[in-house]
Parts: sequence; structure tokens; C-alpha cells
Amino acid sequence: MEMENELREVGEGLLIAVVIYLIIQASLMVTLGVERPLYVVISGSMEPTFYEGDILVVKRADPYTLEEGDIIVFESPSGGIPIVHRVFEVETKDGVPYYITKGDHNNSLDIYYQFSYPGVPPERVIGKPVFRIPKLGWAQIKLRELFVFLRTRFRELGEVIRCPQIV
Repeated sequence: MEMENELREVGEGLLIAVVIYLIIQASLMVTLGVERPLYVVISGSMEPTFYEGDILVVKRADPYTLEEGDIIVFESPSGGIPIVHRVFEVETKDGVPYYITKGDHNNSLDIYYQFSYPGVPPERVIGKPVFRIPKLGWAQIKLRELFVFLRTRFRELGEVIRCPQIV
């Protein structure tokens, strides 16, 4: 009976944490004008400005007001995880600004959009980081690694079950 009460308390605590997270996320979405206001830094490309595991709070930015030196969050051309890099140069083509970016820790400029545009097109800019929470994102990074590991293992197990070795 005591174990059942403890499990119920843990479950209730997790439920409360999830509800609080969702309320905070919704409040930030409305206040900051972006669909996803929280991003976890998953690489060292922006060190020493941002470190792996930092959580960034991102606010919508008018892409037509961005300047060289601004840090932006933009969509990856492959649709994967958004990228956080600094605007190295703004190149205007036919009245449209394109942002040539580079991570502070990287030696070379980004080439994400080089085959389609001179740089990051304005419609791919999500916003600008306005606040950093150091290292709190490590939990999400480790959970993502665990899910990738488990997915790989289950996939391998599924292949073994479908195609057993005949000896």
C-alpha cells in the first residue's frame, strides 16, 4: 500500500511538472511571438557565447531589420534541428536580404543554403535569442541520446527476429 501511494505521488508530481511546463511554453509562445520559444544548444559551434546544453529563449525578429553581428535562430534547409549562428554578413539581392552566417567557434562560413540562395533567406529566420539558461538542456540532450540508442537497438532486434540466422 505504501509503495502504491509513493508511485501515485510520483505520477502526480510528473503530471504537475508537465502542466507547468505547458503553461510556461504557451505563455512564452504568445509573449515572444514564436511557435517554439525554447531551444537547446546541441553543439559547441557558438562557444564561448553559448555552450552545449544551454537553453535559449527565442523571440520573433523582423528579418528585414537584422544586421551583421546579430545572432539568429534559423531553420535548417533539410527541415531538421534549427541552427543558432551569428550573422557574418548581409547580402541583398533584388531587395531581399540574405544572411551569411557562421558559428563563433567555427573556422568557416555556413554553406547551408549555398545552392539555393546567397545565404539564409528571411523566411527561414525564426528569431533571435533573448535569454540563456546555462546547462539546463543537458537532460533533453541525454534523453534524445537514449531514445536514439533504444530505437537503434529495437530496430536491430526487429531485424534479428524477422531474419533469424540459419545454422
